Amino acid sequence: MVNGKSKIMGLIGLVLIVTIVFVCSYQVYLNVRYVHKYFSPKLTSVIDAEDTTDEWKPIIFDGKDSMEYDTIFWEKAIINDANSDRNVLLRVKDAKGDIVIEEFQLYPGTSKHLDGLIKDTKYFFEIKAEEGKCMLNAT
Repeated sequence: MVNGKSKIMGLIGLVLIVTIVFVCSYQVYLNVRYVHKYFSPKLTSVIDAEDTTDEWKPIIFDGKDSMEYDTIFWEKAIINDANSDRNVLLRVKDAKGDIVIEEFQLYPGTSKHLDGLIKDTKYFFEIKAEEGKCMLNAT
């Protein structure tokens, strides 16, 4: 027969083990780059337009001219950082060059969910913007 004191000690031990596992897992998530990128994917593009143009220009995210939503953890959203200087017009094309998301405007500090984009498909983002700097994040 188990008495009340050993039940409490077992419960304290269980809470301690769960806490240690949680803290270690969270530290791995924060500090192991591959793990963090897998569970919280994000690509960034900093655009510095020297003049206003009416032409669509490709967006390069982290050195890549295209991107794929290759895990279930992508939110499939694009964010115009709150520190950006200006509004931007964006659109999304597929590998064939067909427009899959028509142009839309993003104001600084706003985001747009990119409904309809398919996992493991290559997409190309294009921008039309006024003079100034902006930072875009694809999540």
